[in-house]
Amino acid sequence: MLQLILSLICTALILKGASPDESLPKKYATAACIPLASIRTITPNTRQWDHTLTLHNGAKVVITGARIPGGKVYVSYPEERRDIVAADPADYVYPSDVRLDVTKELLYTKANGLAGGFSAQTWLFEYDLRQHRITKRLQVKNGTLPAACPETPPKP
Repeated sequence: MLQLILSLICTALILKGASPDESLPKKYATAACIPLASIRTITPNTRQWDHTLTLHNGAKVVITGARIPGGKVYVSYPEERRDIVAADPADYVYPSDVRLDVTKELLYTKANGLAGGFSAQTWLFEYDLRQHRITKRLQVKNGTLPAACPETPPKP
């Protein structure tokens, strides 16, 4: 019972800081899929990302993460020797999809699961690859976002 009460308090505090930006789900829905890692290093097999891309200014970034307990999405800037957490969902809420707005260089992460082991939740994170920071996070109604990107890219 105490765990449930603490979970509800934590959820209320998180929601208080959530962005009211209703366009965030639309931005996520139109962003390009970050492909899943071709070599999976986590057992049992799960969704995992390890993708390098080049920003408009020529800087390389590496996006890594996995759908595991305590899972986060990281953005590494190798030239700066810097790793930053781009999405850190609550306990029992795991990253399930990562997408990129190529033009604006914004990274979107969808995370879902049972917050505190009790309450089904879906969260969206927006991370600005240029500014090196999370710019928005929003809890969205379960089932309202598009399905996660496919395990393998569609054939042309």
